[in-house]
Amino acid sequence: MAFKELIAMKKSLKHPEEGDVFVLQPQKNLFYFGKVIRTNLKSTDSFINGMTLIYIYDGTCNEKVVPRHFDEGELLIAPIIVNNQPWIKGYFEFVENISVSERERNLEFGFWDVLRQEYVDIQGKKIREKPKYCGIYGLGSYGIVGEEVREAIQKKQ
Repeated sequence: MAFKELIAMKKSLKHPEEGDVFVLQPQKNLFYFGKVIRTNLKSTDSFINGMTLIYIYDGTCNEKVVPRHFDEGELLIAPIIVNNQPWIKGYFEFVENISVSERERNLEFGFWDVLRQEYVDIQGKKIREKPKYCGIYGLGSYGIVGEEVREAIQKKQ
């Protein structure tokens, strides 16, 4: 079955860097902006170790121009850990680099660890309660990102 959740754009072999702003396109000429928050993650989980933490913001644009203060808004989906495949396949396209803000570094988020049945931080350490933004602890593919974005858009309609 072919992947249809995101529209491929420009492919890139460049490794993402902290602060890289990128677009993803769930519908023709409708762009959401994401940002690379941390790269080369450290974790005891070998699937997470070395991967990249991204945020996808809840705001659209019909062109690949980063709106001012886009990164001060709410997230469309919970933070997610990805590898480089979304960029390699062209589902994420780099636009520009904007430093990661203190607000972004201190955003309240965590993950649900399905195996351990508990909330954990980015390194897999237990946290006490469900954070504001909570995803599943594990490596998310561009397919998972696409599905979560589609579901979030449908909930807003």
